[in-house]
Amino acid sequence: MAKAQRKRRNIRRISYEDFRNAVDADACCAGDGTDTTTTLATLIAREAEGTKPAEMLEELLSRGEGTPVHGVWHHALVGEILLRCVQNAGYQIADDLIDEIIDRGRQIPGGSCGFLGTCGALSSAASAYAILLGSTPVATEQRERLIEFAAKMVARLAEIGGSRCCKKSSYAALEVARDEFAELGFELPEEEFEGRCPFFASNETCDGDTCVYFPRRR
Repeated sequence: MAKAQRKRRNIRRISYEDFRNAVDADACCAGDGTDTTTTLATLIAREAEGTKPAEMLEELLSRGEGTPVHGVWHHALVGEILLRCVQNAGYQIADDLIDEIIDRGRQIPGGSCGFLGTCGALSSAASAYAILLGSTPVATEQRERLIEFAAKMVARLAEIGGSRCCKKSSYAALEVARDEFAELGFELPEEEFEGRCPFFASNETCDGDTCVYFPRRR
């Protein structure tokens, strides 16, 4: 039998650098996490009050006038918010751990959702979970549990679907983290996530009422 002919597929190379430099790439893929926006966003979270992550996210962003709706600063801020809420809830979280999660977040490249398969906001939440676990690449049990947590966040975002939206990703990460953090013994108050997003008007690619977080879903 003749050997089956391989199908030819025209796969076009998309350069990460070229995409970042493109006119339509916008803030999502610009910068490396060390830019002014990231610094300002993480600084205003340093003294944030409250124990509800989604509420804290919205309150902080209401103070960040001019902050782009998409951007690498989510990669540091989401995990910082989670640890800050845990700290405010009375658990012993040293400030240097919050510094650590910011440093980790700044290493996550922009556009990772479309180039690497996981959003930087999810990775930020996973960093917070890793810190609470004490996970490292050589800590077998903790590493396994961390990967399971990250998989749940990715599955949730895939379930929601739709276009790129850093706020959608942030809500998905915080929503999953609430339950999973409780399993570790770090309990945070219940929050309603469906239909709460106040950022839709500033997002030109918002999915509207097909998104679970869009206000009309209430």
